[in-house]
Amino acid sequence: MKCPVCGGSASPTGKEFKFGVFDGKQHKCEACGKTFNAFYRDGKFTHTVPKAK
Repeated sequence: MKCPVCGGSASPTGKEFKFGVFDGKQHKCEACGKTFNAFYRDGKFTHTVPKAK
């Protein structure tokens, strides 16, 4: 997955959660070190949200 902050390669951290109708998974960028949440609905990727500072 690409990082929404810098465009680098990101990998899952293993943290998963439910957010309404979405399944959330946390990812961490290997380039900039930022974490962000990726949201899936019905098994399909929908969007990402960078974590607050």
